[in-house]
Amino acid sequence: MKIWKSICLVILSVVFIGVIFLFEIKGWPAGSSIAGIVLGFSLPGVWHSIQDIFDTTNWKASQRGLKRNGLITDETIIRISFAYLYRIKVDDKYLLVKNERGTGKYQPVGGVYKLNGNEKIELKNLYCVIDDNKVSIDKSSRDDYRLRMESKYLRKFVRRFNGKSDRERIDNLGREFKEELVKKGVINWSQITYRFCGRHMTELKFGDHFQIYELLLADVVELMPTAEQERDLQLLMLQHSDTYRFATAEEIISLGINTATGALEESIGDHTRKILQENEGKLMKLLGAGKIYTVKL
Repeated sequence: MKIWKSICLVILSVVFIGVIFLFEIKGWPAGSSIAGIVLGFSLPGVWHSIQDIFDTTNWKASQRGLKRNGLITDETIIRISFAYLYRIKVDDKYLLVKNERGTGKYQPVGGVYKLNGNEKIELKNLYCVIDDNKVSIDKSSRDDYRLRMESKYLRKFVRRFNGKSDRERIDNLGREFKEELVKKGVINWSQITYRFCGRHMTELKFGDHFQIYELLLADVVELMPTAEQERDLQLLMLQHSDTYRFATAEEIISLGINTATGALEESIGDHTRKILQENEGKLMKLLGAGKIYTVKL
């Protein structure tokens, strides 16, 4: 559709250029002036349509649209938060853990990707990244992929993240699983297997929570438990704990609100919806989607 739009606008512009030359030859300056005015409207459309062809993802298209409408500039500071989330499903329920940063809400196991080695320095040198000032920085979050940068660097930054960046990779996502479940004594496993389902990526938009333009990325992986691990999870469902809870898809969609019981406070994080099986079809199918990985904890 984008290509056809671009072709039509190019043809239209060429036609009006021809009309201008024809009117000039015929000595009809009024006609050439009118054609020139129309051409003045069509040529920017041609350039925009060519740009649109290269905006292959929704977030790129949204960034372009915000800039064209004057809502952001190349210098506008953008906040990014790039994470991975585990889908841990037992029967018809999903295992969630309590957020440790004060929200009190339950969310999927997982967390923000970590930078390795000198990657933070490289990102500062290449894209002038600065720390995220919306979440407090401590020892555990210092190397998180929560950063800020000017909009003009965003596409190159994402390209590096997908390419040669020195960071946690999809084939070794045991760290958060171990920290949130094993170290807390919820389970006692030494190894897990999971499948890479795909990527959820928001449009570039103004975030109500932090009052800044944001781009949020979440790679979703699905735990593939052994028979013994499946039994462990089913036993967990029979126990009560404030550390974790099991929730149905309906409870997750409603963010834990239950009007029937009068529970009107949100108890489940809104990003939890990204892990639902029903939403897998909406995920970006990157190279390697569907691949299965086994990691030691």
